[in-house]
Parts: sequence; C-alpha cells; structure tokens
Amino acid sequence: MASAALQVALTALPAATHPQALAAQGTDSAAVSMDPRDVGQRAQARFETFRRANLPAHRGRSSNRCEERVGRFCYWYDEVSPPPEPENATVTTARTQLIATLDSLGRALPTDEWLAAQRVRYLDEAGRNAEALTAATECRAYGWWCIALRGFALHQLGRYADAELRWDSTLVALPVGLRCLWSDVGLYLDEDARRQYSRSGCGTAQRDSLTARIWWLARPRYSMRGNDARSEHFARLTYAEFLRAAPSAYMFGFDEDERELLLRFGWSRAWSRGPEMPLMMPGGGQQVMNIVGHDPTPAYRYIPPNYVLNSPLSSDSTDWAVQLPPVVARYQPPYAKRLFMLEHQQALFRRGDTALVVLAYDLRRVAARGASTIEAALVATPATLSNAGIAIRTDAPARGTLIARAPWGPLLMSAEVAAPDSSVLARARYGIRPPLATGARVSLSDLLFYEPYGEFPTTVEQAVPHAIPTQRILRGQKLGVFWETYGTDPAGEVMTISLTVVPETEEAGAMRRAARALRLSRESAPVSIGAQDVSARGSSRTARALELDIATLRPGDYLVQLEVSVAGQYTIRADRRLVVVAP
Repeated sequence: MASAALQVALTALPAATHPQALAAQGTDSAAVSMDPRDVGQRAQARFETFRRANLPAHRGRSSNRCEERVGRFCYWYDEVSPPPEPENATVTTARTQLIATLDSLGRALPTDEWLAAQRVRYLDEAGRNAEALTAATECRAYGWWCIALRGFALHQLGRYADAELRWDSTLVALPVGLRCLWSDVGLYLDEDARRQYSRSGCGTAQRDSLTARIWWLARPRYSMRGNDARSEHFARLTYAEFLRAAPSAYMFGFDEDERELLLRFGWSRAWSRGPEMPLMMPGGGQQVMNIVGHDPTPAYRYIPPNYVLNSPLSSDSTDWAVQLPPVVARYQPPYAKRLFMLEHQQALFRRGDTALVVLAYDLRRVAARGASTIEAALVATPATLSNAGIAIRTDAPARGTLIARAPWGPLLMSAEVAAPDSSVLARARYGIRPPLATGARVSLSDLLFYEPYGEFPTTVEQAVPHAIPTQRILRGQKLGVFWETYGTDPAGEVMTISLTVVPETEEAGAMRRAARALRLSRESAPVSIGAQDVSARGSSRTARALELDIATLRPGDYLVQLEVSVAGQYTIRADRRLVVVAP
C-alpha cells in the first residue's frame, strides 16, 4: 500500500472497557441471543478487537506535528514516509471468517439493514468488490438503504455512471432532512466558497445550481462517463453509516469528529499502532493504544478554490494545482494514482460560430514505459459538459494531437491523457479565449508552433500533424508559426505583418521592443520578421505560416508576438510564450 495520509486518535477507551468489546467477550451461553443481527454484531466486534490487538507498529512521521485538528483527531498528509506494514495474515484469515458468517446471516435475513451493510463493508475491505455488489443486490431492507449499498458497490468497482443513478434514486427516497444533509458539500469548500454556499438554503434553486456547478468542476476527468468526484461524496456518506452502526479500528464510538474526518479525507484503508498515550481517568491515569489510520496517497485537492468555482473560464493552470493550499478535503481517483501536469500546446481557431480547439501533447516523460493503452481526450466548454466539445482517442499514441469543436468564445479547456494500466493521468485545465479584437472587423487566431517539414501549411489540418507538443524548444532549432486571420476582404486587401520574439518580461509596444532589440544586439541578434502581404482572395479567412531561426536567442523565456494591421482599424495582436532551452 502506498504511504498515506494519517489520522491519529488522540483519546480512546482501552479495548477492555469498550462496551461492544465487553459484549464480544461472551457471557453465560444461556443468555446469549441467537438473533441473526446479534450474532453478527458479536462476530464483528470480536474481529475488530482481534484486529486491534494485532496491528503492526507504526513507522514514519510522528503524530506530534498536526497539520489540522478535527476534534480529538490529529490529521497530517505524508507522501514521503514508508507505507504501513502489511496486515497480519491472521487478521486476513479472521476477516474471511467474519465475511462467511455475515454472508450466511445476511442471506438468512436479507431484510436486516445492519447485516447487509456490514457484508458490503467487509467484502469491500477485502478487495472482493464484485461480491460486494452481489451482497448489495441481495439486500431487501425497507427504504433507501439497499439502493445506497448498490451505489457504494458500483462506485468501488469504478462504474461511476451506474453508481450515480443509484445515488440519485437514494436522494429521492431519503427523508427531506436527511436529503439536505447528504446533498451538502460545505465541508469540502474553502472559507470563501463556504461563505457563499451557506447563503443559499437547502432545496432552493440557488443551492441546487451551485452544488451542480461544484460537482461539474470537481471532476478529475471530464471525458469519463459518470462523475466520480460526486459519487465519492456519497460513497463516503455511506461508509460513515457503516461505522456509525458498528465499531471500527479506532476503538471508540463513531461521532461527528470521525465523520468529518472521513468525509473530508476518505476512510482509512489500513491501520497501525503508534506509541501508547496517557489517558487520565477517574481513579488514576493509564496508557492506551494510539491508533494511526492510513488513507490512500497521493490524494489531491477535492474541490477547486472559490475563484475557480465562480470564474472557471478565467482560470489559469495554477488555479487548478492539485496541492494548492489550503487543501480542505482530499480525494485519490483510483485511475490517477499519479497525476501530472500535461506537457502540451493548445491553440484556438475559428469556423463561423464554432471554435476548433487544437491540442498537441506528449505523455512520454510521465507514462510508464510499455503502457499497453493510452487514452487521450480534449474537452472544451463555455458552461457545462452538456454543451462541451469533446474529442477522445482510446488507442492514442503517447505523443499526438486532437481537435475538438465547441461554441466560439471563451472556453474552459481540459486536456486529459491517461495510461490506465499504470494509473497515470496527465492533465492541463484552464480557461482559453481568442486574442482580443473588440469591435474590430479583422481578428486573429492563436499562434500554433509546428516543426518545419519542408512546406508551409495552408490549413489547420495541414499544420496540426506537425504541431509541437510543448512550448519549449531547443536553441538552434527552427520554429514554424501558423495562424489565421478572420474577416479579411475576399477581394484581397493589404496586410502589414510583424512577427517578433521578445523576452517575456518585456512589455508590448514597438518603442519598448525596439529599445530592447538595441540592447540585445550586443548580446545576441533579435528575431523579427516584417512584411506586407495581401489577404486570401475568395475567402474572409487568411491562413499564413512563417519559419523562425532562433539560433541567436539565448536560453530563457520569450514571447512570440504577431501584429497585423489593415486599413481602417487598430493593429491586432496575438502572442504565445516560448521557452528556449540549451541543447
């Protein structure tokens, strides 16, 4: 198991004094109830007592450095410490025996919601997810609970779209008060977002709309069927009900502290035994076991920050950083145990009221060698996924290109390239918009960098296969730049074109660039191309390409700036960042 987020119980009753543990130790056999639920509860309590007594010793970071306290719990996040020791084989055997007991009792009494819940819980804990779904399907308890168990089992199988159907049915079947509790996402939000969220009441159109937007934006992969982030929320709520009704490894009754911890960071997948801790009790103090729970890692920020929730189309890649503090809640998607920033280049081109979003990507640096399958997707949307442009390749190369169509205008783009058999996901997500040309007749596309191939591309389709999957280029290479101009006179009109490479820190403007060029001339020759051209005849769209020799540029960050002037309007501009690196 990977090294984990850790939760430490700061106070706990000794196992010998826990009421359920006492019941499990047995009494006079004549007084023991043979009711199936009572039998199951005694077996479950015996197992947890046995597990607790056989926990491996904790190794790794100490609990004396809390990142956050949640009631009596200390929480910290740690990807560096070694993973916990494997579970004792005798505990595994004991769990198998408990599952057999619960299966027998559950089939004999399928209407008992406690037996149904614990069957699903321990089958899931054992990694027997398909059997957990069978157990959930056999549940015949009254009301919403069996539906929730099926949703949980489907979620754990990675069938998120199917799970969401069960969660929706669960919400419909819940009493109103409980429905409000299950729908609330306030625990996951940063302070600013929580303040905004709390101003809307449960069941109002405003709250429902805000909750839907939060879950839409929280999805790690927009291109995947089902919203696994939303489904994870309901799976955690269901697991909280498992623990509310039965003891866990922490040795004390489930309460709101543990519930908050579980909802924000997920439930523990393993436990270990830390140093004993003093506990003051009437009649004197005594030493008690310190239980350390281990969550999956790496785990990422669950919900984006408030400014992304309110203005996703204006967000940049930093706003979507998965460890950007404060991290109020965490989630590890099983398909993204390693989540990277995608090395890529994107560009926006126009076709009437439709945008062509071009993506060139390269997964080779982060995907495990020999990955059998690469899945690549490009999603671009102005509002929600219901009106998104989506391009998906399930047999994609590790380096490739995609084109998606979406409504013209500002968009939220999510580029997602995954190696499923390695649980690797590389993602780039941020807002994109056309180059500014307010009120202008003639406007520009983005600039697209490509590798020169002996010809000048005259269409996007010709340029895209040669697009560079990065905005980094080795010093000494030649750089192709492709763009389109829109709204030009179909009869042909004169265009003055200037393409200049300037240091990124330099402000735009001809005088400043000229002054900088004079200083550069003593260090390295500046790169600048100027020309007069005539727009395409018979079309209002003019495609152009140039090649730049950047051998004179020193390694560093630059802007490639394009300016186009036509009669009767101001000069329009487009630019793209370029990083020149040493060979």
